[in-house]
Amino acid sequence: MIVELFVAAVAAVVWANTSKGEIIHSVAFNMMFLASVSTLLFNINPLMRFDGYYILSDLLELANLNTRAMGQLKHLCEKHLFGVKQTESPAHSKREAWLLGVYGISAMVYRTVVFAGIIWFVADKWLIVGFLMAVICLVTWLVVPTVKLVKYLATEPKLARTRARAVLVVCGGAAGILAFLTFVPLPHHFRASGVVQAKTWGQVIPEASGEVVEILARPGHPVRAGQPLLRMDNPELGPQLAEARATAQEVEIRWRAALQGDAASLKPLQSRRESALKLIERLEKEQESLVVRARHDGIWIAPGVEDLRRRWMTRGTALGLIVDPAAFEFSATVLQADVDRIFKQQFPTAQVRLFGEADEVIQIKDLQVVPGEQRTLPTPALGWQGGGDVAVSMEDQQGRTAAEPFFAVIGQITPVESVALLHGRTGKVRFKLANEPLLPRWIRRLGQLLQKKFQF
Repeated sequence: MIVELFVAAVAAVVWANTSKGEIIHSVAFNMMFLASVSTLLFNINPLMRFDGYYILSDLLELANLNTRAMGQLKHLCEKHLFGVKQTESPAHSKREAWLLGVYGISAMVYRTVVFAGIIWFVADKWLIVGFLMAVICLVTWLVVPTVKLVKYLATEPKLARTRARAVLVVCGGAAGILAFLTFVPLPHHFRASGVVQAKTWGQVIPEASGEVVEILARPGHPVRAGQPLLRMDNPELGPQLAEARATAQEVEIRWRAALQGDAASLKPLQSRRESALKLIERLEKEQESLVVRARHDGIWIAPGVEDLRRRWMTRGTALGLIVDPAAFEFSATVLQADVDRIFKQQFPTAQVRLFGEADEVIQIKDLQVVPGEQRTLPTPALGWQGGGDVAVSMEDQQGRTAAEPFFAVIGQITPVESVALLHGRTGKVRFKLANEPLLPRWIRRLGQLLQKKFQF
């Protein structure tokens, strides 16, 4: 354990002092991760029977901690469930009894989760090996304990007077739990990340490249459709337009001369004439586009636009947003496994809590699922790189490409006076579905998970 932590510490120093892309950088990261994680999950963890287990046993002064913990759980079942009076606790005090009981339950749950995770990881790499491990664990954790339980109920001398009660408790308890999971409908909901968007909004994108020379409208204030926002200058457009006009004039003269008798060169000249006119039209449009205008009414949002003066902006670069604050909607990113449940609900309801004001609940209505899968997030803030919880592709440096397809579910926001609705605010939406028992949910989720992971 100490050696592993030492190796992890050395690897962390190497990783921090090497550049990304170097082989030693990647090797150091893997060593740091494996050494630290293996130590935390296994060696130093007292719930596994390794170094941490014996350290905890010494600290608590409890020898045979695991064996006595299992014995304590067995004692509690015999005494309180089966009604056995001739049973003794392996604990010597109430403190020990409490510690043994808590440790026994925690160890069983933790080991099950860890081994299930290991099986899942192995199956992702080697399906057959993972399947064999799953079968072995199923036999070890389910079949063997069941056989031992049946043998215990049938032959245990302690149960001579309470055997019927013990059998009834075990069978009735199992049947009751199964019936509860299968037939009792419970509240059903799921959550998804999303962003507040104005119903009418658009990016301010110049249709020509140029240098920003003047800001004509104040950011953060209302603008009208067609109102100039900023002016750019492109010194190359003037000479290009003059040259194009001169060329067009020359072609026009030759084309008119060909009309008088040179029929052979008429068609090529006609083609050159049309091309020259199209070029002039395009250059004139680009020259007009140097004055960037608002496409619709709204508020111009352009943080840092003053810093763009004297900077060259290429065509298509976003220079801000025009947002109409009259009405807002919430766009949620919902995975395919979850969107299917929305389709099946006739009138699902949803509530939104925005980050920063999580105590305020916003109702949304008129839910609509946008047809077709999507990959591009509405804002990088929803992805891992932006602090969100949506997995994104590592190949996308901007953090807007989701790692797996999703559906956009859009609902109309009912305004709340105490909540500031701003375009781009992120939050969580809670979809409330019809009540459903737990077991069908788990089976469906497991099937979706296997289908997604292993293409079953």
